[in-house]
Amino acid sequence: MNKINYVDDWRNLGNIEIIDVRSPAEFEIDHIPGSINIPILNNRERHEVGLIYKQVNPFKAKILGASLISENISKFLKINFSKKPGSWHPLIYCWRGGQRSRSLALILNEIGWRVSVLNGGYKTFRNKVLEELKVIESFDFRIIQGQTGSAKTKILKHLKKLDAQILDLEGLACHRGSLLGKEKNKKQHSQRYFETLLHHSITKLDSNYPVYLESESSKIGNLHIPNKLWEKFNMSERILLRVPIKERVKFLLNEYEHLTKKNDLLEPFLKGMTGRYPNKMIIYWRELVANKNWEQFVKEILENHYDPKYSFSEIKHKDKINFEIEIKKLNKLNLDKTSKKILDYINSSN
Repeated sequence: MNKINYVDDWRNLGNIEIIDVRSPAEFEIDHIPGSINIPILNNRERHEVGLIYKQVNPFKAKILGASLISENISKFLKINFSKKPGSWHPLIYCWRGGQRSRSLALILNEIGWRVSVLNGGYKTFRNKVLEELKVIESFDFRIIQGQTGSAKTKILKHLKKLDAQILDLEGLACHRGSLLGKEKNKKQHSQRYFETLLHHSITKLDSNYPVYLESESSKIGNLHIPNKLWEKFNMSERILLRVPIKERVKFLLNEYEHLTKKNDLLEPFLKGMTGRYPNKMIIYWRELVANKNWEQFVKEILENHYDPKYSFSEIKHKDKINFEIEIKKLNKLNLDKTSKKILDYINSSN
């Protein structure tokens, strides 16, 4: 009979399946990437056990918890585990490596599977994520900087196709990084899971080679870039893209086409501008939207809102801008050429 293997790290355990036995609500807030949720107690059951623990006594709560856990494990054995081969190796974790993970581990181990449990559970995982996100000094980040509509995200994707390392902050945040940046039909993750995804992405990178990312504010939608990372980004070398406003307007109209088809999606932006700019300007912007004069509307918000904000950032980081690229047309050929120019510059300067 195998003994249950208690481990301090979820990584480098070979071909394992990670099982998060916490409730769906806990799992949604944050979880180990790649793990599956098999809740030993569902949201309602966990709440019920917690109430009895506080309002009656811990002993009664443990009796109820054990009975519910037993019923649920029986169900999961039939539905989720019955077809697993004998070589299957699960790693189980709960909130802090307590009753929920031990209960499932004991049963699976008794059946004969090789079972591991994460010591300290989710709390161990979370602490490691936070600790390791602070230790990023060895990474060589290169920031792609340019005014709104300069196709920075597209260039990152071109760089990736050329085998360069990238960190796609907006992709991880499910947000394009501005008041108009909410992704269509996508909900942003919790702050915790955003940090988990950042950690997961960074640990896959090789610190011996540059990592490219686009310039962002410290907040992407509702999510904040961790302080240590933000400080590191602010100290990193920058590559500046210069694109004519006409090209940026055309690019943004193509990227945000869905906003021109549902005007109500622009309402949060316009409301957010109220009080920040003269009423006369807001009224004019609303007229442009109502008349579907999209080119002029985009040009207006670039010139009056986004470009002035960007100018402040460019001035702030001017001493870190060592290379500039002018892009006259934002087409696929030029984006590919720009990506190659960036790599040629970095390779020649190393």
